Amino acid sequence: MKTAFILLLSLAANLLLAQTTEEEYQYVAYGYKEQLQKGMDDKKGYYWKPIFQYRFTYQEERFVKKITYTGLFDFEGLYLIGETAPRAVVAIFRKEDNMSKKDGVFLCVPHHKSMQGLLTESARYLKEDVKFSENILYHYTIALGSLAMALSEQKQE
Repeated sequence: MKTAFILLLSLAANLLLAQTTEEEYQYVAYGYKEQLQKGMDDKKGYYWKPIFQYRFTYQEERFVKKITYTGLFDFEGLYLIGETAPRAVVAIFRKEDNMSKKDGVFLCVPHHKSMQGLLTESARYLKEDVKFSENILYHYTIALGSLAMALSEQKQE
């Protein structure tokens, strides 16, 4: 009985370790951009690791003509020191690929096992606050699929 209880607690702890916390979500969605803008160090106990970059072209109408842009999504993982799986991922959208990373739009992609509230907040933020055009949302969807493949390849290494 004791062994079963310890095993259950261990499983619960492992599940909790994989989840994005509210504090991590806030750091990824808002604090990381501020950190880059102010030249500050990473949050204590964490580090960032580039995962994947998705470059694409899209058009937007400006007055009476369409302008073509080369957009970019940079995906970086937030890792706890000593862990091999990201706690969360930031998607940094740059309207043009020569735009500075710190001037981009930062989106938190929480771990899929996170509390439903964080997943809902992430979706709400994308829909109501960011308001990407349909064209950029289309590319974001493709980029997220590519991110999933990149993460699965990292896991196999």
